[in-house]
Amino acid sequence: MLTSPDLLTSLANGNQTDSASSLSQLGDDYTQFLSLLTAQVQYQDPLEPVDSTQFIAQLAQLSQVEQAVQQNSQLETLTDQISGLLNLGGTDLLGRSVTVQSNLAVLENGTTDTSFELEAAATDVTARIIDPQGLLVRTLSGYSGQPGVEIPLGWDGRNNQGDTVLEGRYVVQVTAKDANGESVAVELTRDAVVEEVRFHEGEIIFGLDSGEDASSVTVKSAS
Repeated sequence: MLTSPDLLTSLANGNQTDSASSLSQLGDDYTQFLSLLTAQVQYQDPLEPVDSTQFIAQLAQLSQVEQAVQQNSQLETLTDQISGLLNLGGTDLLGRSVTVQSNLAVLENGTTDTSFELEAAATDVTARIIDPQGLLVRTLSGYSGQPGVEIPLGWDGRNNQGDTVLEGRYVVQVTAKDANGESVAVELTRDAVVEEVRFHEGEIIFGLDSGEDASSVTVKSAS
């Protein structure tokens, strides 16, 4: 087992050469050395205390290691953010139309841009439109389709009584079953325009024209 001076030497020298795993190892070694140094001071022999010059040198090197750990952590976070921005196009999507995963339907001029895809073939598919108060507005049925094929919601903005409802955002719930009555997974999507791009906790967030926020991972395509 390394003594605190030996471990500190390893921290200051050896770990700097292994960039692939240095961040994790550096943090672990830093914690281990700090524990050993604390124990060394706590249980030192009163008749032979720790040499003050050596102790100060250890503290100075410990401070350098701590800064290295913090800097590496910050660089790793920054790299992730920059990588995400470059991969997704980031601000290049401002003003562009995107297709996002969403269970919302935005009713405007009697139409919506909501669609869905089935994970497997289904013969019994039902869509339910829910208003902001949680009340059922419309039930739509008669859908069927194959996996990977985009199926438009096709809601005309009317309720089950045939009355035109107010424009705005509604929740869509789609259930699907195959020929054997087994449930089939459904993915809902809709089209929207990106009006804002921002970072939040290391993730890119798109502000959409409907007032809704969409995480970058929910964006399926852009046009």
